[in-house]
Amino acid sequence: MANDSNRFQAIISHAKEYGFVFPSSEIYDGLQAVYDYGQWGSELKKNIKDYWWDSMTRMYENIVGIDAAIFMHPTTWKASGHVDNFNDPMIDNKDSKKRYRVDHLIEGHAELLKTGGKENAVEVLAAHQ
Repeated sequence: MANDSNRFQAIISHAKEYGFVFPSSEIYDGLQAVYDYGQWGSELKKNIKDYWWDSMTRMYENIVGIDAAIFMHPTTWKASGHVDNFNDPMIDNKDSKKRYRVDHLIEGHAELLKTGGKENAVEVLAAHQ
C-alpha cells in the first residue's frame, strides 16, 4: 500500500514537472486534489478523447455521435431510462462506516461459493438477482 502511494506521488510529481497538470488556483494556495490540465495534459486528453470518439463512432456504419446538452427537460431523462433504470442499491455497514453496492456483494459471494465447490448455490443466487 505504501509503495502504491509512493508510486502515485511520483506520477503526480512527474506530471506537474513536465506540464501535464498544475494545481488548480495555484497562485491562491490551490485546492487539495484539484488539478488543471497543462499544455501537454490538454493534448493528451484531446488525443484520448479523439481516439475514443473514432473507435466508438467512425468504425461502425450504424452508429453516429452526437454532442448533446446535459441540462435537459426531465421527461427526456425519464424517456431514456436514466431515471428508472440507473440506480445502484447500496448497503451501509454501520460498523465500518462504508457503503457497498449490492451487486458487488452478490458477485463476491458467488465467487466464494464457486471456490467452495457450490455451483448449485451460485445458480440459485443468480436466479434471484
